[in-house]
Amino acid sequence: MRLPGTHAAIRLAAQIVHLAFGDHFPFKRLPAMLKYLASLFLLTFLCLPCAAQTPSADRLVDEFVARQMKTLKIPGLAVAVIKNGKQVKATAYGQANVEWNRPVTVHSNFQIASCTKLLTSTLIMKTIYAGKLRLEDPIGKYIDSVPARWQNIQVKHLLSHSSGIRDYHGNAYLPTAQVVKALMDSTQEYTPGTKQHYAQADFMVAGYILEKIYNKPFTQILKEQVTGPLNMNDGAFDMEQRLGAFMRTNLISQKATTYYDLDGQLRAYKYIYPQYTYTAGGYFASLHDMVNWAIGLDKEVLFPQSFSKSLIYGQDSVGRELSEFSRVGWALGEEKTVLSAGHSGGPGLGDVWRFPDQGYTIIVLSNDGELLPDFARAIASFYVKGIEPKVKINKFER
Repeated sequence: MRLPGTHAAIRLAAQIVHLAFGDHFPFKRLPAMLKYLASLFLLTFLCLPCAAQTPSADRLVDEFVARQMKTLKIPGLAVAVIKNGKQVKATAYGQANVEWNRPVTVHSNFQIASCTKLLTSTLIMKTIYAGKLRLEDPIGKYIDSVPARWQNIQVKHLLSHSSGIRDYHGNAYLPTAQVVKALMDSTQEYTPGTKQHYAQADFMVAGYILEKIYNKPFTQILKEQVTGPLNMNDGAFDMEQRLGAFMRTNLISQKATTYYDLDGQLRAYKYIYPQYTYTAGGYFASLHDMVNWAIGLDKEVLFPQSFSKSLIYGQDSVGRELSEFSRVGWALGEEKTVLSAGHSGGPGLGDVWRFPDQGYTIIVLSNDGELLPDFARAIASFYVKGIEPKVKINKFER
């Protein structure tokens, strides 16, 4: 009986034996079956060290995450790697709810804070692609009775945090229209397009414009236009509302608790997001949802990549310097040789970066409120050439 690949295996093994031992090993005089078995043994023996010396990036990431979680006492974490529309890795670590001893799963919903801006930006791009909005539109086209100092503010100024509108720190439960009115009554921080100052108010006003365009609440627009079509079915806003002495919130399945470590004592915290800030932050999302979002962008479910790439990764001039944020609100990468953009939130509750030239998206979600947004780029270094390896993840210094 002739086994598959017999002659090829024997020839390769014979060449290796000859190179190693010359004519001193009687390989040719062995029976055919012994030659075949010896060939398999030799090739297996030679290949095992190679496999041991080149552990996969996934395994290295698991080891890196485990070390950091132990050192920094991170309760829970979820990590995904997507390449060209395919999930490479999606792993959950630690606990979503320490008090209930419930593990993180890919369906655990984390507060992603300002990573919500990526979803809002996705909605903005879809609205632009549909011809309902232009980045160069003056915001007075959509908002009635804007003051003179707002006349030159364009939509792109809002999204790139270069509008000069000051943040709002008043009543957390006012309707969006009243908050926009309060912003119009406040003083301008700087002339639009001359500086850049990260401000939640920019996305609040952008959300108000979206509600004017669609004539619907932002949460409904986002679900109909983005999270629904992309099968992001786990997450939601909790729709927090004060009712006298009570606080009412919607139920969110598998919601992870956010924690802070205060003097060695783990405490549960809840971020308060007024509903008028939902365009800027406050969404709860699972790793499963965010993977579907990234795959949806890769597979052009909502709009072509050729359309979105220049909007996401293109740098505008702000004053005399290049913009830190793109025209649609994505933070731009620091490496000169690697094109990248993304956003963080919390600051380390959500950490998402996309590398278009290499086709990778790195997503990290956590429930550690003290974590700084270092994880996504650290994990990217295991997959993307040109990203400097980061051996340590940081937390806020007290």
